[in-house]
Amino acid sequence: RRASSILATSPRIFDGGLAGSKADPDAKYDKKNMSGPLDSFFMSRFRSKLAEELGKVNENFEPGYEGLMAMIRLLHSSYPSHEKVSDASRRTLTGLFPDWPPFAPKDQVGLLYWFKILFARPFPSFSARLNAWVTWWAAQWLMGPCVLEDLQPEHTRVNGMAKVAQTLPGQKLLVRRCRYLEEAGCASICVNTCKIPTQTFFNEDMGVPMRMVPDYETYECAFEFGIAPSADDEVEARAVSCFALCPSKGADRKRPSCMPQENQK
Repeated sequence: RRASSILATSPRIFDGGLAGSKADPDAKYDKKNMSGPLDSFFMSRFRSKLAEELGKVNENFEPGYEGLMAMIRLLHSSYPSHEKVSDASRRTLTGLFPDWPPFAPKDQVGLLYWFKILFARPFPSFSARLNAWVTWWAAQWLMGPCVLEDLQPEHTRVNGMAKVAQTLPGQKLLVRRCRYLEEAGCASICVNTCKIPTQTFFNEDMGVPMRMVPDYETYECAFEFGIAPSADDEVEARAVSCFALCPSKGADRKRPSCMPQENQK
């Protein structure tokens, strides 16, 4: 009886064979036509912080986005648990920001701490819109083409209940076809090196509520600024079977970090 109750309340496990089956062909990242003037700087900065976290030399990896994804896969396979992978990814994110202004607590980065104190707490709506815009401006090289939208109550329903009572202008960032997810080809890399650590980064390090809602069939991902993630969000995110083209299949298929959480031993 107890087992039946658990199965009844568990989210449906996404069929990994459907990954990308409804992706928009017009939204696939095109470096020639979609890259921005600062993309090389952002990628170099991100790669250098990843190399620090891995204890490796950046130049030892293939240049460009291909080398970046090789570093991400190495990060993903270097730790024994989801939590360790997410913690390492979060450290990489916080390391991108300067530890200034001074007088932040020792365990917090200066710029992030003071943003939380001076902006996020007293001006939550402004901070949500600002972070949505900055993410749109600075991260399309990583995620692919994005659009800013209003956050509508009907788009935020969980178990029939809307997370917001009214429209929140400019507080939704929609990634039309996530380059990161598509190149990784792995739901576990999406959840444990991107979704969970990015949510933690915004909610805890910057003080801005935000949850991410990936769609594995379309490769879309919605960043909903102003909404904090729930425990149910994480359970549902992990209830995803291995993608049909997951590079971790075969000998590595039984690694805990590449399996739905409920199947781990």
